[in-house]
Amino acid sequence: MPPDKGKSDKDKRKIGNIAKILVFMHPYKVQLLGLFALTALLSIIAMFPPLVTRTLVDDVFTQGKRNLFFVMGALMVIIPLVSTVCGFIQSLSIAYLGQRFVFDIRCALYRHYLGLSLRFFSKHSVGKLLYRLMGDSGTVQSMLTGQSVGIISDLVVATFAIVATFALNWRLAILLVLIVVVFVVNYNVTIKPIILASRSQRSAYDRMSGGVQNRLVANMAVKTFGAEGRENETFKEQSDASLYYGKQLGIAGNTFWMNVNLIQALGRSLIYFLGCAMILNESMTYGDVTAFTSYAMQLLGPAVRFSQLISQLQQVSIATERLFEIFDEKPEVVNDPDPVVMPIKGQVDFKHVQFYYEEGKPVINDFSIHVEPGQTIALIGPTGCGKSTILNLLLRFYDITGGELLIDGVNIKKLELHSFRKQFGIVLQESLLFSVSIRENIRFSRPTATDEEIEAAAKVAEIHDFIMTLDKGYDTLVGDFGVELSVGQKQRINIARAICANPAILIMDEATSSLDSDSEQAIQKAMDRVLVGRTSFVVAHRLSTIKNSDQIILLDKGVIQEQGTHDQLMAIPNGRYHDLYTKHMGKGVIEE
Repeated sequence: MPPDKGKSDKDKRKIGNIAKILVFMHPYKVQLLGLFALTALLSIIAMFPPLVTRTLVDDVFTQGKRNLFFVMGALMVIIPLVSTVCGFIQSLSIAYLGQRFVFDIRCALYRHYLGLSLRFFSKHSVGKLLYRLMGDSGTVQSMLTGQSVGIISDLVVATFAIVATFALNWRLAILLVLIVVVFVVNYNVTIKPIILASRSQRSAYDRMSGGVQNRLVANMAVKTFGAEGRENETFKEQSDASLYYGKQLGIAGNTFWMNVNLIQALGRSLIYFLGCAMILNESMTYGDVTAFTSYAMQLLGPAVRFSQLISQLQQVSIATERLFEIFDEKPEVVNDPDPVVMPIKGQVDFKHVQFYYEEGKPVINDFSIHVEPGQTIALIGPTGCGKSTILNLLLRFYDITGGELLIDGVNIKKLELHSFRKQFGIVLQESLLFSVSIRENIRFSRPTATDEEIEAAAKVAEIHDFIMTLDKGYDTLVGDFGVELSVGQKQRINIARAICANPAILIMDEATSSLDSDSEQAIQKAMDRVLVGRTSFVVAHRLSTIKNSDQIILLDKGVIQEQGTHDQLMAIPNGRYHDLYTKHMGKGVIEE
């Protein structure tokens, strides 16, 4: 691609992203217009003090027009008062609009996160996504609220200052404009290293925050294997990368600002010196030079802030680009244009289903089963054989890449996702609880559940008696600032949550692996009653979980090796299930 075309496309993307982000300001256009008008008024008020000073010097002190003294004195009091009141209103408006803007964009981004498919989350760390949600959105907020107001103010001030300086002395005004041009040259020369270092630093932050999040979650494994030293060194290496780019950004930024401050100081001195020379040759008065110098500073001030603004714009451009990397992500699994909403009875048909995460690398191959409502299906096999993938396809977290998957005779792709998934109950191997009360954790699966239904689900999960021993019972907080639960207790609450959903199809993915044998047996007996009329899919190793299943499916490399009831599979001479059961029945688990 020609360099110019690549740059043009990149510029178009930047402009497009800024335009998209400005959409979030549309609901507040009236408030923004009012804020800009107030800012323009403030800027105009700020232009009067030099004129007051000029009048005092040339008319009152030099020419003795004492009748203007009290008028100028009154203006010197009134102008700061009006400016202060308007400035206070402006500051409140900026704070309000800024908070509303970042609130809206974060809500939109979080809502977008929730709509994305599982594959997206498998590619991006939680730390990285959190930084996009909190860090990048905050960067954009600062620009599109406070900084945008500053632009309006500086444009008004600069326009007024240029007109005033040309009116006072056009020769000095031309010099002033040339000084402003030097600011622009400085920007063009020094901004590129700032952009590169800033983008690299943010990428380093992504890697570092993602690594920290993963290691804190896996803190038990870190401690178990005595890996604190290694992990500390890994964190240092990732921090060093961020530190390096931070140094580069600091050097580039300091160079930029050193030039800006030097240009401003030299420009101010040159203008003042030449102004004094013009007083000596009587081409300007003392008041003219005083006013001109004040307006020159009011023009150089915006020029300095404009340089700063351009630098910040690059930060905003990068942050906006990173935000829309997420916003432009499309969910892989979407609703049919005319989705079907229906109660699920629980009949499931996999017909020659194929699936792969990467083209040419099938994970599930020619998978076919028929499940009647109320049946229990056990999936067993070695790690990585496709058990959990089958469950993900059943929940339509991924779309199959071949074959057909039917629920109650309807293609799963025709079913409305939200209503469809609400009819599932899911218990995973990892206990997932929220930092709310036990009651709210159980009710999470069905917000309309009554307290009686919550307690009934807890009794089935064999956790009710323990909950009642807590001081606040079901209102006890879990997690941060709450009670600490054992792994088994957490899992029983998860099971209670799944039962509370009153699901048509129940999924148990290694759900009882963290429970002791007695608790598991008690839960299994209770669930045998609850699961009547409900289809269930179970991934487990324990014999007590799978032995009585209506179908046991032995998978290997995504292909069904054996299929049938426990008795049917045991009747296969030298069958794999027979060998596994015989080998491991003493241990009480099946594994490979």
